[in-house]
Amino acid sequence: MKKRRIGLVISALLILALVTWFKFLWTPLITDEHGYEYTIPQGTSIKTVIADLYYKNIIKNRLMFNILVELHRGGHDIKAGEYLFAKGTTPSKLLHQIMTGSGLVYHQFTIIPGWNMRQLRAALEKESHFNHTVRSLSDTALMNQLGHPELKPEGQFYPDTYFFAGGTSDLALLKRAFQDMQHKLTKAWQGREPGLPFKNMNEVLIVASMIEKETEYDVERPVIAGVIINRLNKNMMLQIDPTVIYGLGTRFNGTIYKRDLLAYTPYNTYVIQGLPPTPIAMPGLESIMAVVHPQHHNYLYFVAKHGKDGPHQFSPTLSAHYAAVAVAKRLHAEFFNYTLTRYYLLKLFTDEVMRFPLIHDE
Repeated sequence: MKKRRIGLVISALLILALVTWFKFLWTPLITDEHGYEYTIPQGTSIKTVIADLYYKNIIKNRLMFNILVELHRGGHDIKAGEYLFAKGTTPSKLLHQIMTGSGLVYHQFTIIPGWNMRQLRAALEKESHFNHTVRSLSDTALMNQLGHPELKPEGQFYPDTYFFAGGTSDLALLKRAFQDMQHKLTKAWQGREPGLPFKNMNEVLIVASMIEKETEYDVERPVIAGVIINRLNKNMMLQIDPTVIYGLGTRFNGTIYKRDLLAYTPYNTYVIQGLPPTPIAMPGLESIMAVVHPQHHNYLYFVAKHGKDGPHQFSPTLSAHYAAVAVAKRLHAEFFNYTLTRYYLLKLFTDEVMRFPLIHDE
């Protein structure tokens, strides 16, 4: 009789334990409609996470959650990042999320076509969700980290929108952008048309970067590529204004002066023969493809039709180019232009004179 009573008590306890266990497993931890956001820093242990979630009243039974962890193979291996635990998340689902990295909150970072490396570094620095490691790396050290010490970083990162989990290193994102650029560039180089005056992919990237800075119109990119190739084939100076600006660096104030065109920098294509030593910006795919599939024509010159901005007028001879420049100056003066309007208003009402971004004679 006594043994039977003990057996009944043990059975009741087992049933109670099983009921408690299954209730624990199936009772949602998250009841808020918007879910619960939680960040696991790099290097955090599962015990620390359990203690923190218990303190925050998300995990209600700390002992049972520890038992759940022990029952899962690899339960101690969790992935850092920002998580969103949705409404209805149970203990098993929460553990599965942090073990597999599912349900991570992703942020986005966009590299803009035409950015230079200085702009890219500044944008990375402003993004608070990165684990910042690049700030301590010189350009040389950065490319060493990427396994290509022979390259300079300028132009080497493909412009696109990248998604990343909070706490991802900015170096990891740059590695993805670098690999994307190498992939796009290699594919373009392999499919290039014959007879182009380029020795390697990096020269294609250099020309693409100049095109990227010269125009925002996709239809013009192959035409400008053709102009650059025509000038290279004739051993003419390229005379690309954005290379002058890049060579000036932080000294550029929005105006290119004649003295800037004559001053030597390794990037000033009014002074150096051939291509500059590196790209001057991050080119998009349209500019890269324009270089390997240029438009064939006899143009050697081009000028923006409305001053600094807008589509270009292309010319085969210097005399035709001068005529196009004269027309562009007249159109720039006749049509409404914000910069000129502001200039005249400032001149009329104040003593300040704005130096608008055209080439001046100083």
